[in-house]
Amino acid sequence: MKKLNICLYVTASSSILSHSTDFEAKYDKIYKKIVSFMFENTMNKMAVSFTGPVFSWIQREHSEYTQLLSKINNRKQTEVLGGGYYNPIFPLLFPQDRTGQIELLTSEIRHAIGKRPRGMTTFNSTWDSSLIPCFNSCGMEYVLLDSSLIPKDKRFYLPLIASEQGKSICILPVNREFIPNTLVEPREYLRNLFDTVNYLTKDDEYNSLTEERVLTIRIDENQFAKLHDSKWLEKLYTTAQEYFSDTINITLPLEYLHRAETKVPTYIPAGIQSNVAIWARSPYKAQDNVSNFQTTVFDFLLTYKRNHALYNRMLYISMLINQCKGDKARKKIAREKLWIAQSGEGYVCDPSGVFANNQARQYAYRNLTEAEKLCREAAGQDNFKESVTNYDYNSDGHSEYVCSMKQHTTCISPRGGQISELDIIHNCGNYADSPSRMRQFDKCDDNYERGLFIDHLFTADEYAEYKKGTPSGNGIFSQVLYREEDFDAYRHELKMIAKGTYSQMNVEVSLRKKFIANSNGYMIQYILKNEGPFDIKGHLVIESNFAQTDFSSAKANSYKVEVISNGEKNEIDAKESSKSLKKISYIQLTDTSNDISFVYEPNEDCDLVCMPIIFRRPSSTSDNPQISGTAFVTSLAWNVELPAGMEMEKTINFSIIVPKKRRTKK
Repeated sequence: MKKLNICLYVTASSSILSHSTDFEAKYDKIYKKIVSFMFENTMNKMAVSFTGPVFSWIQREHSEYTQLLSKINNRKQTEVLGGGYYNPIFPLLFPQDRTGQIELLTSEIRHAIGKRPRGMTTFNSTWDSSLIPCFNSCGMEYVLLDSSLIPKDKRFYLPLIASEQGKSICILPVNREFIPNTLVEPREYLRNLFDTVNYLTKDDEYNSLTEERVLTIRIDENQFAKLHDSKWLEKLYTTAQEYFSDTINITLPLEYLHRAETKVPTYIPAGIQSNVAIWARSPYKAQDNVSNFQTTVFDFLLTYKRNHALYNRMLYISMLINQCKGDKARKKIAREKLWIAQSGEGYVCDPSGVFANNQARQYAYRNLTEAEKLCREAAGQDNFKESVTNYDYNSDGHSEYVCSMKQHTTCISPRGGQISELDIIHNCGNYADSPSRMRQFDKCDDNYERGLFIDHLFTADEYAEYKKGTPSGNGIFSQVLYREEDFDAYRHELKMIAKGTYSQMNVEVSLRKKFIANSNGYMIQYILKNEGPFDIKGHLVIESNFAQTDFSSAKANSYKVEVISNGEKNEIDAKESSKSLKKISYIQLTDTSNDISFVYEPNEDCDLVCMPIIFRRPSSTSDNPQISGTAFVTSLAWNVELPAGMEMEKTINFSIIVPKKRRTKK
């Protein structure tokens, strides 16, 4: 090897929860330094990658920035990279959304600097060969991928070329092991780069074909700030020109590719960069991949159920938009809301293993619900028809029941017979988006998925522990797969049954459960039967977990509980601890942050248990798990005394009350 080409690129990214103040702070601290560094040093070359929200904000608030960027681009000092506008995970999207996100960012860049991008990045180097035709049709000549995805027998420090269905694209491997470090002097750093690549390639099969190799190195925005402020980056370019002009060339990716004569044909299987993939095998635990198969984004979704649930909702809304007919303007806005919800950070963790918290997921759910509302408006309110359909909504091999009603969209799962998703059409998120507690973070395991209308059959001792907020019971009904007895889509009616064994005597019990969906909620009927030869005593508990929507503080609790007991109305203060009451005939749970109420009207007086539940998960800002979300538990309970062969029936009318529109005065 006679010459090593080094392609540096810096990324400017943002969270989906970032506000203008966050952008402004980063602009002063980082973004404007990127342009000023290259504008003042006319010989320096570096590519730049922006997420769509960052680039649009800069163009809107600091137009002088993009003007300077355009000048630097015309001087061939920089290259602005493309990608998905909201940094999505491309393999999870339908082709229309993939193309739309790429073209949206491309048009923003072309409008601002006068030249469209020819190369692109993907979120955490998420890859699938089926993306090649899409990238190619969007005018992309190359894509940057983490080197951990490249097969070991193809790591020649040369550009690769991959093809699919007759379309091809160049791939530049990004080498994380060569990220600059201020502790190493630039001269030593460059010498080490050249010597390392020269040693690794001295005997390979491409020595007779080319005298040049290439290294692509990504610098994130925080690393750039350190390198810039310490003058290390400026010294790097000066050192390369003074001491390594014959052996090292710091260039731009497209400039190098246009003169590169050798490209290595290869096939890259679906995958994601290794420092992210290690979190996919076991929940919140880094594990190396010891199998012969590449880890993909779908491994994440199978491991982390709340991320998978968001993915299911995103696919559902994407299908609705694709089938939507009517008002094109509303359909366009609906698709933009969908794209916001497709931001990759809601589905996959960052390299430090930090996943989207409840706030980030609720933000995505809220945008998806707004998209669904716009689809209904686009078709015309008179054309919307309430429906209940059954199909495998979450791809688990069992049919779920999706209820699309006037005030809500709900998914009923046979696993636990629960409502696993409750999206209020009044521009709110998913109220059933609650994880389960995990021992390593929450000091206990729930052993069941938390949703709405989860059924428990407890002994007296188990019920006493349950009221304290302690996991109890042996999973009767909460962990059981319910079987469909009858389904009437026209009447919006579903009948299910679950069976189990109760107490140490292993008495067989069954629970028949009937959902009747209506515009504002459900009527839910329970028939508990003692199928065994012995009498049983216990407590039937119907539990609902409402996800928190107030994120003003980590432990914020926006839920207010009002009940009618013995004909008197009372308010229960259960914001910080568990509370229980007896002989309740009416319950109203209000989410004060959104002014939405949930009303329970049991056919017989019941006991009430309500409490907040806090979930903790790993955080990059602390060695200890931090609060990632909270849920508010509301449980209705009845005493059970059933002789052998006898049954009991309970019914709950569940209503959703949304704010009424205020009429504007003329």
